[in-house]
Amino acid sequence: MRHTRYYTFFLLVALTLGCTSDFEEINRNNNAPTATNVGSLLPSVIFEPINPHMLLQAWLTDQVMQYVVRRNDNQLDAYDFATGQAYFGPVWRANYAAIRNANDMMEAAQALELPAYVAAGLIFNAYHMATITELWVDAPFTDAGKGTGNVAPGYASQQTIYTAVLADLERANALLDNNARFTLGGDVLYRGDVVKWKKLANSLRLRYLLRLSNRPEVGAAGKIREIVENPGTYPIIASNAEAGIYNFSGVLPDASVVATVLPTSLTGISPTRRMVGLLQPANDPRINFFFVKPTNAAAYPNHEGVLSGTTREAAQSTNGNADQNTSSLTKRFVEDRNLLDYTIISYSEVQFILAEAHLKGWITAGTAKEYYDKAITANFDYWKIPLPAGFLDQPEVAWNGTLERLMDQKWVAFYHNNTVEAWGEYKRTGLPALTPGPLATTITGGKIPTRVFYPTLEQSVNADNYRAASESLGGDIITARHWYQP
Repeated sequence: MRHTRYYTFFLLVALTLGCTSDFEEINRNNNAPTATNVGSLLPSVIFEPINPHMLLQAWLTDQVMQYVVRRNDNQLDAYDFATGQAYFGPVWRANYAAIRNANDMMEAAQALELPAYVAAGLIFNAYHMATITELWVDAPFTDAGKGTGNVAPGYASQQTIYTAVLADLERANALLDNNARFTLGGDVLYRGDVVKWKKLANSLRLRYLLRLSNRPEVGAAGKIREIVENPGTYPIIASNAEAGIYNFSGVLPDASVVATVLPTSLTGISPTRRMVGLLQPANDPRINFFFVKPTNAAAYPNHEGVLSGTTREAAQSTNGNADQNTSSLTKRFVEDRNLLDYTIISYSEVQFILAEAHLKGWITAGTAKEYYDKAITANFDYWKIPLPAGFLDQPEVAWNGTLERLMDQKWVAFYHNNTVEAWGEYKRTGLPALTPGPLATTITGGKIPTRVFYPTLEQSVNADNYRAASESLGGDIITARHWYQP
């Protein structure tokens, strides 16, 4: 999964992380786009939001979606999102900074007639805005990403945002024709492979069409069918090698936050009882890849999980002493910085999308079982875990024609492969079946959260627009309904 990095990229990222947005505005001549700007902006468009996103997953969605419990600091697991601004705010800032850079890049690329860079900007603006609306619902959009040109942008509805996301991805696919080339460099994702960029655009479009499939006005079923039945026009990701994966080199600053920032906090992380309860009965080797069995092997020879959504004291005292008597998160991703990458969209997810589309009668090619089996196999292959003989045929895993079975396995495959998207799929389907923890009744009335609070700075700097957006959601609350939810 490794490939050689551009040395200039390291310098670019270091400067990007170390400079303020004011410095960028002062030192950029927006009236004179140059060839250098186009190639040098693309890495920041791709890279800037990655580590804030990964940190958010590690602290928020890995817990809300009941993969793990951070026993010593489980406020977010217990839905105390008021303590989470340190994780939410950086995602907001990084995504909008990347959108600003993408807008500058696209403006310059259009002037220079470089459609590949325009398409890349459209794809990542769509991806970044989809992430923002997934976390906050309504958000700045049309007037966002303009730097000091507009410090108080108006908010757009989720319907407006997602409509534009789909349109931008379709336009990007059209721009990536035989004449599109990344002639000025900067492609740290696919190293100039235009076909893979095209597949990324269409695969993301499949994801968001499925996300919006409860809204009849979107016409998701027909559009998914059009993509699948016209691979010449709409090619999609067809292997792990084509997946939307940013491969960290492991050399700072091009390294995962999990490997560099989190090691000191990796103690006290256990799998949830749900994770153990799903994987262990199926003898799923992924449980041994992600987690280590209790140190007290004599009393607890198997994996032991922790109940989600309890008090810190209850989590710590699981099985009498959770440190010794529950499983813990592997340190393999810290010991090998090349092992964990950042997933935009995986081949496994694409196959799960096709399995659901076939299950619902939207497409006729292949069978739901074939897509489902390929999706699980792709996840094993991605982690380089041998698929045990007969694994796909055992009762706990075998395709049984239900959305429940599909979403259970899709949930597993999302772990360390973008659990923000797992959260979105839960909101769309109510699956997998998650049981809110005991503390949920006091904070959310027994509901699993759907969003995070708007950043604190936004509440003061953009107060009027913040208030209007909050009112449209019924308040800045973490259980507000998304437009696409049934």
